[in-house]
Amino acid sequence: MLKNPSLRGSIFISYRRADSPGYVRALMSDMRNFFGSKHVFLDMEDIPAGSDFPLIIDEAVSNCELLLALIGPSWIDLRDEFGQRRIENPVDFVRLELGVALAHKIPIIPVLVDNAKVPKPEQLPDQIKQLSTLEGVSLTYDRWDDDIARLFDAIEKIAVEPQVARRYSAALAKLDLGHWQEALTEFEAITSIQPRYLDVPERIKPLRALAGKLSALGPKAGRWQNLASKYPLTLMVIVSLLPNASAAAFNYLFNLEVIVHPMARRGVEQAEHYFQVWAVLVNSIGFLTGIVLFIFFARSVSRGLANVVSGRAVAQQSLTFLRRRCLLLGQYVALISACIWIIAGPIYPLMIGALEFRDYVYFIASLGVCGIFVATYPFLVVTWLCTHVFYPPLLTPGSVAAGDMATLTRIDSLRWRYLAMAGALPMLVLALGLILGPSVGSRWATILLGAGGFVGVAGFVFALSLFQAIQADIFLLKEAALAYANKLDNHETIE
Repeated sequence: MLKNPSLRGSIFISYRRADSPGYVRALMSDMRNFFGSKHVFLDMEDIPAGSDFPLIIDEAVSNCELLLALIGPSWIDLRDEFGQRRIENPVDFVRLELGVALAHKIPIIPVLVDNAKVPKPEQLPDQIKQLSTLEGVSLTYDRWDDDIARLFDAIEKIAVEPQVARRYSAALAKLDLGHWQEALTEFEAITSIQPRYLDVPERIKPLRALAGKLSALGPKAGRWQNLASKYPLTLMVIVSLLPNASAAAFNYLFNLEVIVHPMARRGVEQAEHYFQVWAVLVNSIGFLTGIVLFIFFARSVSRGLANVVSGRAVAQQSLTFLRRRCLLLGQYVALISACIWIIAGPIYPLMIGALEFRDYVYFIASLGVCGIFVATYPFLVVTWLCTHVFYPPLLTPGSVAAGDMATLTRIDSLRWRYLAMAGALPMLVLALGLILGPSVGSRWATILLGAGGFVGVAGFVFALSLFQAIQADIFLLKEAALAYANKLDNHETIE
């Protein structure tokens, strides 16, 4: 039975103090830095005073994974006070160490220092003659770094425990820095060697789950996501313009039927001409203004995303700003659209003139419905694009701050407001038809209201799907933010 469990899995260094003391200290330092102190055993340091040296040697060597035999130029010829070669002494410690290793089939790597050679068979006692058949690794001061690298590579091909321990330490260090994906790679490598190593199964479970879910987000999730990440500004402008263009068409046709045509019948000359001219002017100026304002807010996100996706370095402070701006783009486009409609609203009555009270009621009603429409759907679509495609690449280790969680929470609450607005739209159109329908006096206006109600119901179903998609994305992004900030619970994900 192993009396000292700390010796299990260690790399045993066998050497003669009179042969290579300087090399031993230097090698020991590099090995402990690389593999960890507990995985390297050196007899003079690791055996307590007063211990039964041969017994401890037998125990340590028989339970190690690998023995390094440091062989210098005088290793084979060193003699005792009687003039006998030490290697010929049956109780010589180096001979005992090598004998135990060979008897227990412990791998041995001869480390040849100062251009030493592996001893020939006739130079060795029968007990350790097999040493002469082993391939050695040279170690010199002149080529220290290269030689050490080759030696460590040879060690890791043989010794499992030091390699696993080093990977485990590296994984924990990466987790501390928020590099959870790199840590997951290290943990995966560990499980391929030792599936039940320490707490790796518990640590790897939430990281695997997070990596699997995040694979559905970002530019690399699919072809359309990759294309969207290349042209984010163009895509967001298009999806924002579509609801505004639809609302402008509805508003124009509805007001033409219920306000302008009745004005012409009342004798207001060129009412339709003025209405058409001002509709073109107001819509052109309004759309152009909206596009310019949105580009102003979104351009930095588009540039930053391009830099991140292409692998160019972006300052951590800039990434923090870009993530916040990215998540708020949906809110920006909703406010820009609504404000332009509110500002443009009074222009029509002022320019056309000769409006009756009923005309103002129709105009305000249609304006209110369209204003809700142009705020709701651009917010939902742009926000979903941001959470699903544009935001994930901006999450990087070391850049995640408390503000990220606050902004995600804010967007999570805003989506409820816009879902409510999407649900209110078909009801408002229905109410508008019931209240104003009898006095509208236009079959086309009634058809428009019916079509608007149908679009409102279908739109709510679409809005609900976007609402749920944004909810899922935000939940996942919060979990990813915690992982990048090294605050992800190792045993369970966030609720």
